[in-house]
Amino acid sequence: MIRLLDRYIAKTFLTNVVFGLTTFIVIFVVIDAVEKLSIFLDRGAPLVVVAKFYIYYIPYIVVLTAPISMLLAAMFCVGQLSKYSELVAMKASGISLYRIFAPLFLVSLIISIFFIYFGEVAVPRANLLKADIKTHYLDKKGPRGPRRVTNLALRDENGNRIFIGNYDTREKTGRKISIMTLDKNTIVRRIDAEKMEWKDSTWVLNNAFIRQFSDKNETARSFASFVPEEFKFTPEDFGSVQKKPEEMSYAELESFIAEVKRNGGDPDRWLADLYLKIAFPFANLIIVLFGAPLAAGRARSTGALGIALSLLFCFLFFGTIKMGQTLSQTGFLHPLIGAWLGNAIFTISGLFLLNRAPK
Repeated sequence: MIRLLDRYIAKTFLTNVVFGLTTFIVIFVVIDAVEKLSIFLDRGAPLVVVAKFYIYYIPYIVVLTAPISMLLAAMFCVGQLSKYSELVAMKASGISLYRIFAPLFLVSLIISIFFIYFGEVAVPRANLLKADIKTHYLDKKGPRGPRRVTNLALRDENGNRIFIGNYDTREKTGRKISIMTLDKNTIVRRIDAEKMEWKDSTWVLNNAFIRQFSDKNETARSFASFVPEEFKFTPEDFGSVQKKPEEMSYAELESFIAEVKRNGGDPDRWLADLYLKIAFPFANLIIVLFGAPLAAGRARSTGALGIALSLLFCFLFFGTIKMGQTLSQTGFLHPLIGAWLGNAIFTISGLFLLNRAPK
């Protein structure tokens, strides 16, 4: 009997989740296509490329809208049980509310764990491919990326590791430069410069300080102006190599943050994004923990009121996540606390509602 109820509740819940995700995918794609399709066609993009652009868009849409779909599914599922007195019948037969909700929480936990893997493997790759198409077609006649980029880190074709504190893409100048040459993971030379300029198809370092390392010896020289002729990277490389956090996997972002730390940069901006790669998937469990007991006492949760409440609470939930991320990036909160702030608030609220719900 219990297993039959578990399968019934889990099936109803999953059906609503799939329906919600499908609906959001269609809405996002249609709205975006209305805005961008004419631009694609004007710039000669083949229909295959346009189709690929929106296929690559789907993983990001799924991850972004999964918490909303989960909350809607939980409230519809529990609201339907309540509306048709199935919830009352289950409790009258001696099944506690906690046991009734168990399949919802178990399925939500499995989905959360799946989204950690999905967000690590599928989403960064799809976002990167989508960005490549966008750069080639949608941004073809406009400025490529932001004018100023901070905390830029990359490697050139010779394996040199370059860190730039602040780079102006239009002026092709950088400040707070650090360039390291490695031999088998050992630093053999480090160049620190106040400014780097692109002049006559080469880089010129101003107020440079060069250190050479060999065994236990170190030599240092200073230059008012220095031309590192062996460096083969160009200004165009900065736009192509730098990725956004959503285009990097957890391991890639962690490696990038380590590089920023090693070169004296402030990693807090990216640490919040790193922790969110774990915190955000668990929102799928926490939002169900909040929504299921909320719907348990509402006989009309399956109607317009249920949708309105779900959207309202999702708006609040995403607002707290964004607030925590912003407070982390500005230094008011530790990045770990900021990333988990929304989850913590809604977990406490969900446990309170679950405790107050009629058993």
